[in-house]
Amino acid sequence: MPLDLGRMHAWIMAELAAGRPVAESMARLIGECEAGHPHADWPRFRELDYADLTNVVEWIEAPFEFEPPECRLRGLWFGLFNTHSDDGTPVIDIRLSGSARYDPADVNIDWAVRPEWEPEYAGAGSAVLADIYRIAYRPKASAAERKGRLGDAAEYPLCLGYGAFAVRDALGQVDAALLLGHADSLGVAVGFDSGDFVRLGEFGPNGLSATGSHEPG
Repeated sequence: MPLDLGRMHAWIMAELAAGRPVAESMARLIGECEAGHPHADWPRFRELDYADLTNVVEWIEAPFEFEPPECRLRGLWFGLFNTHSDDGTPVIDIRLSGSARYDPADVNIDWAVRPEWEPEYAGAGSAVLADIYRIAYRPKASAAERKGRLGDAAEYPLCLGYGAFAVRDALGQVDAALLLGHADSLGVAVGFDSGDFVRLGEFGPNGLSATGSHEPG
């Protein structure tokens, strides 16, 4: 049975609102995916290290330290995008950009398009996201082996879920003053550059507010 990706999007939003740690949320998400679409590869996703957010925190802070925005930001977009690893293998990663045009009433988050701040070294180089993609698509496998892969049934929910859960938890550990600059708060959204997203809420001096609304792309 094909996995209902629309239902998984709603499930991720509900899990975000529950506020569980990223590793616990990912374990629950994998279980939900496996129940909806049984496959032998799901246990492989459980072996990934979702709990260690040290690199995620450092990645978020680094552009603000070394390529600080010249304008006053109002929103942050964490975009999932397809790229290649150093050996040329296709993977997925996440990058950070900032907008001066954040509008909490914008259901299509047009504010995230053509951002005013695009740091040169904005990609996370996420090992977790890359491994999710490799397990889902088996890019180095034979054509026969790739035929039975999970593909988008794993990439969509696990990358969107991990991106949202990890950014949410990492924003609780970053230097808030560094990110905010002269802004009182920053709207935050995570999603595929070419598709669905979730709004995490607004980030202020005391961290991230309650999870906001969401819209499928």
